[in-house]
Amino acid sequence: MTAPARRGGLQRKFFFTLLLVGILPGIAALVATYLYSTHSLKHSIGSGFQEIARSAALRLASTVDAEIDRAERLALVPVHIRRNVEAANRRYEGKSRDEIRSLLDRMPPTEDRRRDNGSSGSHQETVDYLQQWVAKTRYYIDVTVTDREGVTVASSDPDAPLFNRDQLWWQEVMGGGGAAYVSSLKWDGAFQDYVFDVAAPILSRDGSGPIGVVHSLIRRGALMHTVLTIHVGETGHGMLVDTDGTPLICPVLPPTSHLIHQALLNQFTSDQPTWFVAEDDAHGGHQTLVGSAPVRIAHPLTPKSLGGTRWFAFVRQQPEETYAPIYNLLITVGLIGFGLVVALASSGFFVGRRIVAPISSLRQEAEELRQRFAGQPGAGGRAEARPATQGAAASLDEIEDLARSFHTMRTALEESLSTVREQQEQLIRRERLASVGQLLAALAHDLRNPLGVIRSSAQIMLDRNRPEPVKEEVARYVIDEVDRLTHRINDFLRYARQKPPEPELVSADALLREALHQWNAQGGQERIRVDLRLAPDLPLILVDPHQVKEALVNLFMNASEAMPDGGTLTVGTKRAASGSVELTVADTGLGISEANLRRIFEPFFTTKEFGTGLGLTNVKRLVEDNGGTLHVTSKEGAGTEFVLYFPAHCDLPTAARNSSRSG
Repeated sequence: MTAPARRGGLQRKFFFTLLLVGILPGIAALVATYLYSTHSLKHSIGSGFQEIARSAALRLASTVDAEIDRAERLALVPVHIRRNVEAANRRYEGKSRDEIRSLLDRMPPTEDRRRDNGSSGSHQETVDYLQQWVAKTRYYIDVTVTDREGVTVASSDPDAPLFNRDQLWWQEVMGGGGAAYVSSLKWDGAFQDYVFDVAAPILSRDGSGPIGVVHSLIRRGALMHTVLTIHVGETGHGMLVDTDGTPLICPVLPPTSHLIHQALLNQFTSDQPTWFVAEDDAHGGHQTLVGSAPVRIAHPLTPKSLGGTRWFAFVRQQPEETYAPIYNLLITVGLIGFGLVVALASSGFFVGRRIVAPISSLRQEAEELRQRFAGQPGAGGRAEARPATQGAAASLDEIEDLARSFHTMRTALEESLSTVREQQEQLIRRERLASVGQLLAALAHDLRNPLGVIRSSAQIMLDRNRPEPVKEEVARYVIDEVDRLTHRINDFLRYARQKPPEPELVSADALLREALHQWNAQGGQERIRVDLRLAPDLPLILVDPHQVKEALVNLFMNASEAMPDGGTLTVGTKRAASGSVELTVADTGLGISEANLRRIFEPFFTTKEFGTGLGLTNVKRLVEDNGGTLHVTSKEGAGTEFVLYFPAHCDLPTAARNSSRSG
């Protein structure tokens, strides 16, 4: 079949090759640009976020330190604070712990009211001083001064409780060895705001320990201005979080509306300022750049300060805004690269067109040459050859040299074509004559001796003096020789006339039984024992039953001839491991030598005195024509085994049911 001519195929390949060659470096450049730009931009932005977080942490720490300083300065005021605290502590001098407890239990409420209404001049001056102290900043809610037993000495809040021993800030400062206390942010329902405590000790004059506590209740706003001033682009902001994952200050979400998950906590809880890429930033962003820094308060704090946690400044930005410059750069570089690739491929298209033109002419001439060689022998005359580059623009390069060389080769081939065809016809005639001669020689060899025997037997039968038993024996001998001649002639006919199979669904067991019956009918098998081994429920096979039986009978006859002194013929069926149906014919005869085993299927090859050498050739052809395969194994002196494999067509029970329904 002539392949359809393809127009412009090489030119298209040239175009797409150049396009691909341009795209691959372009893609590699884009990927490299993206990775490098992403890394550089991440490092630059991350370092910026880290610096912002560090600066915010310093300001937060400075704010807290400033509030602790204010409380400590207040504790040093001698007139309004220290003198009143020392006077209150004198009530406990010389008393035991039980006596002090009894004194506190008997303390009249009137003292609290007296203190509040300013009946004591010194006490009222202290209260006024504290109220003026609170008024200096809008973030202070209350300042309270207590003695060593937690009793309120003075407070800017008229409703301040009298006893404070159960307050954590008092317990921490009195047992903190002179350290200050700062609480975490907490919600105060009375003021409807988040607040935090700052408490500092009032130390004794000899520095032996605290004699009282100065406590300040401060609104969260004192810290808010430090965080809210952080702005990075449109979506970047700062936060104050603790190591419990609680956002103490967040301009986007309220403190109680979300928590920082543990994976993110593990990333930013570092002793040094850092930046990282967060898989989930707890604000709905992914792959977010985050900067963080620990808030380091300079004053020594009690163990339970800050709720027993640490504070961290946290800076983030929506990833869409962070990576926007990278995406813009990627789009710009991509458009430029695509334009360059298109320009390169377009140039390659026109360059390829000039290169392809002589190749197209060369292909056309090659097709003409192929058609001439594919034509009938002796048909037509020589076609006029023309140069491959005729009518095409000369490329003046190796391609043009190739075209001219091809034209020269075509001329030489066409001149040799007639000679080759004549020699081919002569060779075919000689092979046919040799095959016919070989066939006739084999046939003559097989016919000569039986015909001579038949002639001699006929002369004996014409002799009237011969007894009748002798004539009957000679007649039977003539019949045997005629049967042998018929068998040989049939072998030749089967080899010469190969009839196509007429397949039908049959049982392998039934084929073997019928072939054995046909073989037994020929007689002469009295000394051979047949071992029949049939497997149950085998699938049907789709074959021509007459051809397969003919092949089996031929194998049975070969087996009987291989056991002149008798033996066992094993015939069986079974399901092969591959799923096909297996038919086995094995004998215990003389066997076949390894040298002859390789040639047993060659036409006219035989080791028998009167054989044609076509029996196994026909067997192999019949098996293969019916879709099967034939395998043979033999050991000289031990016997031979032939195995026929046929594809299974359907299961026997299914076929039986279908047959019964159709009946």
